[in-house]
Amino acid sequence: MQNISQKTIDQYLEGLELNEAQKKKIILAITYVVYQRNQKVVKVETESDELKRTQFLRSIEEYDQIIQQEIEKVLTGETIHPYDF
Repeated sequence: MQNISQKTIDQYLEGLELNEAQKKKIILAITYVVYQRNQKVVKVETESDELKRTQFLRSIEEYDQIIQQEIEKVLTGETIHPYDF
């Protein structure tokens, strides 16, 4: 099994040169998706069925892609749709 672990929002922002406005927009855009990703990590850690674990791992990879896409949208000035709690 891959060594998969939960990630913080700060880990996604590492290495990016962001001003405060960009950082706030990115946080709004990715908070919920990061939460969902981390919930899948918890499921991988507790799941004994190998098929389900594989599905959760695939889902985590997809969440990572979505998070990167949302960050790119903010950096290129595209309109984002932040989650409203």
